[in-house]
Amino acid sequence: MSVRRVGLMLIVAVALAIILSGCARITATIESYSPKDPLQAAVGETIPLKLTVVNTGNRSTQFLLRALLWDQQGRNVGKYEAWVNIKPNERVTQTWNHTVTGEGTFTLQFQVWKDTTTQLDVKPKDPQALVIGKPAETSATATGKFKLGDKVRTLVNLKVRTAPGVNNPEVTHVNYRGSIPPGIEGQILDGPKSADGYNWWKVKFITGVEGWCAEGKGSENWLEKVSG
Repeated sequence: MSVRRVGLMLIVAVALAIILSGCARITATIESYSPKDPLQAAVGETIPLKLTVVNTGNRSTQFLLRALLWDQQGRNVGKYEAWVNIKPNERVTQTWNHTVTGEGTFTLQFQVWKDTTTQLDVKPKDPQALVIGKPAETSATATGKFKLGDKVRTLVNLKVRTAPGVNNPEVTHVNYRGSIPPGIEGQILDGPKSADGYNWWKVKFITGVEGWCAEGKGSENWLEKVSG
C-alpha cells in the first residue's frame, strides 16, 4: 500500500471522526426510583416519590421526568412532571411529594422523555402496585389541649411535617431550616390527630411555615397556648 494511499485513508478517518463527534446523541436512563417495593401509607399521609436519571448521551440536554399513579379503576390520581437540564454522565434526582387520597392499591410508573413525544426510558416497564392506601389514623385517643383558632407558641426546636406521623417528610419553605425555634407563634388550623404515640396539630406559624407538629411527649410540652 502506497504512502499516498495510507495518508488519504488517515485523512478520511480523521474527517469521519470529526463528523461523528459533532453528532448529538441524546439518551438517558433511569438509574433508580422509590418506592421500589410496596409502601403502605395512611389516607392523608404524604410520601416522597424519587427518580434518579443519568444522561447517557454526549450533550447537555433538558429532559422531561415524570411520575404517574393510577387507582384500581385505572384512573390517573397523580401526575408529576419536571424539566431538568443534565450534563453528559451526570445524574439528577427529582423528588415529588404525593398525598395519598384514598384507601386501596395504586400503581406507579416513572418515565424520562427527550421531549413530549419521545420517551427514552420507563421503569417499571409495566405499572406496579407500589402504593397502598390504608385508613387514616384515628384521633380517638388524642387530647383536646387546643382548639381550632387557638394561638400557640413553640417551647422547643420543633419539627414541622407534611402530615401527622414521624415518618412523614418535613415541610419545605424558605423560612424553615429543619425546625421552628422556641418562641415562634402560630395558629391552630386542624387537629388533634393521633399518630406514632404523639398528638399532632396543624399550625400556621407567623413565619409562613405551615404543617403538623407534635404537641409534646409525656409531661413535656412542645407547644403552649398563648393567653389572649
